[in-house]
Amino acid sequence: MQNCYATLGVTHDVTPQVAKIAYEGKLKALAKAGLPEAERLAEERALTQAYVTLSNPAKKDWYDKQWLRHGESEETAAAAHHKRGWLVASVLSVLLVGAVAYYFVHRANEREKLRLEEQRIANERALIEKAAALEQQRIEAAKEAEQARQDLRERQQMARERAYSDSQTRYDHSRTAADQARARQVELSEQRQRQYEDQRQRAQDENERRHAQAEVDRQKRFIAEREREEQRAAAEREARVRYEADRRAREAAIEAARANQGR
Repeated sequence: MQNCYATLGVTHDVTPQVAKIAYEGKLKALAKAGLPEAERLAEERALTQAYVTLSNPAKKDWYDKQWLRHGESEETAAAAHHKRGWLVASVLSVLLVGAVAYYFVHRANEREKLRLEEQRIANERALIEKAAALEQQRIEAAKEAEQARQDLRERQQMARERAYSDSQTRYDHSRTAADQARARQVELSEQRQRQYEDQRQRAQDENERRHAQAEVDRQKRFIAEREREEQRAAAEREARVRYEADRRAREAAIEAARANQGR
């Protein structure tokens, strides 16, 4: 018979509220225990059965009565338990022998694992040595390749130096020829500049002469124009003088005629 009090971990005077708290706590602990699925489900069924029994007062009274009768039955069965002691001892002896056999088999397995591990380490060491030999060969090949590249660079450097020397010689020749050509060009340019300056000076002198002649002609025209203006002004003054003289003569005649009429 299931001991519901022991299952929930409570005393015989437990109340429904305490039973509920104990039940929920046992469920949380069981979820975190990490037991196999079948064992966890069996534990949950036992906890649920104990909670349902102890949380209901009527079921709890019935269970207490049944538990008392079960205790009396257990006392009766205690005597028979001693008779089964020798059988249990025999079973334990068999288990002990099995345990010793398991121990020796386990040791044999461990030795085999150790041998396999040593073999694996030896294989790995051989692979490492082989890889090291390949790496050494690669390094030597790299050194030879580097030496070949160094020789090639030296030959290329010598070729570049020869090419530079030849190009420098050609440059010096071409520069000398260019300097001579520039000197001739400068001389021709200076000659053309002198010719241009002479032409420009002659043109400037001719232009100044033309301007001077034009200024003389303009002065002559100005003087002639002034003379014509003066003649025109003199003629206008003479005409005004005659006009004034005629006007005064007419006015004098009119005054004389009025005077005669008055007498």
